[in-house]
Amino acid sequence: MDALRNLTTIIEDLNQARSFKDAADRFTRGARTLTGCQAAILRMVEQGEEGSWLAGCTIDGPSEAFARDETLVGASECICGRVASGLTDPRLPFYTEGGSFHWGRLGTLTRDFATEEIGPLRGRCVREEYESLAVFPLRAGSRVVGSLHLADKRPDQFAGSVEVLESACRLAGDILLRHKAEERERAVLEAVQAALLPASPPKVAGLSIGVSFSSATDMARLGGDFYEVLDLGDPGVLILVGDACGKGVEAVATAARARYAMAAHASLGSDPASFMGTANEALLHLLPSERFVTAAACLIERGSGCVTTCLAGHPAPLRLTTPRGAERGAAEIDAPHNPPLGILAGLRFAKRSEALAGDDVLLIYTDGVTDSRRNGTLFGIGGILRVALRYSDQDPADIARHVCVSATDYHDPLLPADDRLVMAVRMCGGC
Repeated sequence: MDALRNLTTIIEDLNQARSFKDAADRFTRGARTLTGCQAAILRMVEQGEEGSWLAGCTIDGPSEAFARDETLVGASECICGRVASGLTDPRLPFYTEGGSFHWGRLGTLTRDFATEEIGPLRGRCVREEYESLAVFPLRAGSRVVGSLHLADKRPDQFAGSVEVLESACRLAGDILLRHKAEERERAVLEAVQAALLPASPPKVAGLSIGVSFSSATDMARLGGDFYEVLDLGDPGVLILVGDACGKGVEAVATAARARYAMAAHASLGSDPASFMGTANEALLHLLPSERFVTAAACLIERGSGCVTTCLAGHPAPLRLTTPRGAERGAAEIDAPHNPPLGILAGLRFAKRSEALAGDDVLLIYTDGVTDSRRNGTLFGIGGILRVALRYSDQDPADIARHVCVSATDYHDPLLPADDRLVMAVRMCGGC
């Protein structure tokens, strides 16, 4: 009787929703209320030319880092993808007859079962120290249209609610799909953009960092811009700005894989050239053929303020300087140009180091900024410098915003749009 009451409560609440996002939020919240779990992600299947992807549209409860890493998952990459693809085996104790996965002591999974039984794992839930994990296929008729991912650091959290949630997911898909496709796309788009391009960069002692971006308003035209700010402790702060080739879900998926892999490898060594080499080898195995990523990696050392730059097919950062008794000037960082990531094996990446004075501003951007075009003329580096120098005394967030907005306004609206990302960094003592 309790199971029927709980199922009725979840579905009745779902039917009250006025939009897709409202429905997705209600359903995810209902699952968390029923189980008391710490984290829940509702994902929808997105079809691309190179395969299927699970894209988060509601993410409730997990850490910011986990949410960013798990917003977009390939159908072949992990348990979530296998559940959404129907590739489960009920003869194994962690799969149900209904095609769901649940296990109450995740730390024992790889100990008790062979790798070929489990299949590929991203391992992100394990690194987050979740013990209980459940993944349910979200169905609309005979199709699987998404998944519900629940996780908790306490063991054996879901055993009593699997049947109810499996039933709810069988009903929820049709209800969610009643809402307009544009609403579903908007919810997915916002979640993906939040993962790749957080509106506010993390706060790092000794640095003032501002970021601004403009992105496409539909999935088909969304590009692969992303950034990451990683505090490596004593060595300094590693700033990454990248751009995955192409448009649409494939470009976004490439960017998500690249950001995830690069962030995971950053702690293995603080030297940007070595880091780029390691990341390149990882991406060779992760990215589909003919996909690549450009990136700029800048390590700002603590104490000295020395910045070491390594480029992989990416525009060189710009440096705004104020010589003593002079007006502010600007120039490109004279770093060597290396090939993009994910194309050639065994590359050795060159780098360049130079001092960053206390009032200097480092500008890192993607080529959508310089490629803004009107009447056959590019916005170019000159456009960036004109705007950046005009507002160079302002906060880095304002500098980045002015440059990004100016490049966007410059672009002819009748021409195809591109993503644009600008990051500004200034030393503020203590780094």
